[in-house]
Amino acid sequence: MLCTFAFSLQSCKEDIDDSNFAIAKDKTVTDYLVASDSLSDIKAIFDRVKLGRSDNASSLTAVLSARGNYTVFAPTNSAVKKYVSSLTGSTDVSSLTYEQAQLIAFNCVIDNGTESAYETPEFPPSGTFTLSNLNDRLLSCHQDSTQSNSPYVINGTSTVIKENQKVSNGIVHLVNCVISPSANTVAEMIQQAPNMKIMGRLLEETGLADSLAVDRDLAYENIEHEEKEPRTTFAVYRDLLIPQKRYLGFTGFVETDDVYAREWGINVTTNSEGTITNWDQVKQAILAKLEPVYGSNNVDDLKNPENPVNRFVAYHFVEGRIPYNKLVVHLSEYGYKYGADMKNPQRLTYSVDVWDYYRTVGKYHDILKVTQVPTGEHEIYLNRVSKYNDGFDGDFSEVSTIAHTPGVGLNVKISATNGQYDNNALNGFYYPIDGILLKTTEVADALGGERMRMDLSTILSEMLSNSIRGTDYHFFPKGYFAAITNESSGTKFAYLTAAWGGGTNWTDYQGDEFMAAGLFDFTLRLPPVPKSGTYEIRLGISQNPLRGMAQPYFGEDPYRLQPTGLPLDLRQPVDNNSNPQLNWQDDVADVETNVENDKNLRIQGYMKAPLYFGASDGTGASKARSLPNGKGSPVVRRIIGIQYMESGKTYYIRFKSALKKLDSQFFLDYIEYCPSNVYNGSAAENPW
Repeated sequence: MLCTFAFSLQSCKEDIDDSNFAIAKDKTVTDYLVASDSLSDIKAIFDRVKLGRSDNASSLTAVLSARGNYTVFAPTNSAVKKYVSSLTGSTDVSSLTYEQAQLIAFNCVIDNGTESAYETPEFPPSGTFTLSNLNDRLLSCHQDSTQSNSPYVINGTSTVIKENQKVSNGIVHLVNCVISPSANTVAEMIQQAPNMKIMGRLLEETGLADSLAVDRDLAYENIEHEEKEPRTTFAVYRDLLIPQKRYLGFTGFVETDDVYAREWGINVTTNSEGTITNWDQVKQAILAKLEPVYGSNNVDDLKNPENPVNRFVAYHFVEGRIPYNKLVVHLSEYGYKYGADMKNPQRLTYSVDVWDYYRTVGKYHDILKVTQVPTGEHEIYLNRVSKYNDGFDGDFSEVSTIAHTPGVGLNVKISATNGQYDNNALNGFYYPIDGILLKTTEVADALGGERMRMDLSTILSEMLSNSIRGTDYHFFPKGYFAAITNESSGTKFAYLTAAWGGGTNWTDYQGDEFMAAGLFDFTLRLPPVPKSGTYEIRLGISQNPLRGMAQPYFGEDPYRLQPTGLPLDLRQPVDNNSNPQLNWQDDVADVETNVENDKNLRIQGYMKAPLYFGASDGTGASKARSLPNGKGSPVVRRIIGIQYMESGKTYYIRFKSALKKLDSQFFLDYIEYCPSNVYNGSAAENPW
């Protein structure tokens, strides 16, 4: 909306609707700043800073006096003077360089576009705002429970001291400190945290601090991209946005030093400058703990990816910039009601455990499971494995969970913030954890012994680093995703989300989907498996006559993959009217009948969708495995094949169009890995 001044002419009338011109009667953000003596310094900075590089570009003051929806975190004069003094030695805002003034101005304004500006009820209690500020940075937010009124704190330092000042074009919140997101990387912020000296030193000695330094793909940005792809390309409801940037990044889960002391008896001593004075003893003690887990290869070379310390550190970092409130996605899971606005689901009342999986860094890529529980403070855990009330008549509530045991690496709790230390880095985030995180045999057995369901949005880390997931329809130029390679010239790739498409009847897992169109041919890098073994690979699919047909291929070499299974035809729905030979039967009250129907469908390579999620209708009661609204066609899972997969290896799946149609669609939602002990175990696999 910035710098956009619209007007409209009503056809067949000579009267001009002046309601879209500048707002003359109602107080604007600029009017509020002018009228507030305590905000004169930030107003002066807004006067100076322009939105755009041309000589006639509008000042931020001018833009904030026009129509729009802006969230402004306005620092008081005392806050501005203190910050300016730290930069220039003077308290006068005129001493700032233009670049310094621009950073201050852009960091405290969010353009909400067509959405309403953020009032405190819409603030994330722990996490980030959905939209970036004008400097293209996500601002983190949490409530300070140590103070009586639990005020909101922005980016770890700026406390909201006066909130929800409503004006005609937005909301103004006064803060007691200039918002200044860190320009340091995730690794650098960990190294600067006084309570994370062990991990900070390990990042340096392993060399992983350098490999975690990347933050954007300038080669992508140097190519001129169109702003939108026409909706007709995919026959969808709206045009698709094309990302103009390709941010990269990482998320770390880090033990504080007191965790090493509590669980491993390893204590650090420091001098007056905060430097560790007993590092050799600390390093040897850590190595002694890790050799039984990771082996003894190259123990004297911490920079070697085979080294046990290197592997331990790499297991703490995953690909993608993931805000705390986006570690898992709530939308269509059983029993969950997202509220009045699907674009901003409520975060107060949850129904069942929600989880996702993330790929770790390093030579031996591994998988971390992240789970949020619906009880208590909605805590989030790493590698939490539970048993559930998961029968046909169950509610998927937790029956039991494997407790955290020091040195095992299961059920490790994540904290949203690191106390007074900021954890929102230039290229991602880090979160303190309350137990030692490592990949033991117990972790491999627990994660590798349960069905894994992974949304494609999580597999493609750029979706997270660029804040695309759950925002709008998007179209991606070739090469945008590191996990998608060998794209043919005819491949067109898009992301669709129910919240922006009026999709209240969509039955997508977590409310979003991907679509390949045209003469598509592409290869997807699959997530790693936590344990070597035999897995059934499944694909969540939705079928209709607009879809296409593809032959899947599988293997370790992305250039020499072998066909797996029969071609996947998405054109023919599975309901009995469209495809009677499959004999798909809706669920009934009798459990034994449902089990038998599921067996018959499975014989033909299909499975009903899980009971776990339903349509994106906000009721929490619909079931994706049943007919939507009693009609149409249900979504299903297609069994792609059964493969032996080794932990530590990378596997790929290729989808090549089997049709010569330019307008065919290929639907992608989620992937399941199901170990043989689940799909072929002594007990039937649960329907959830």
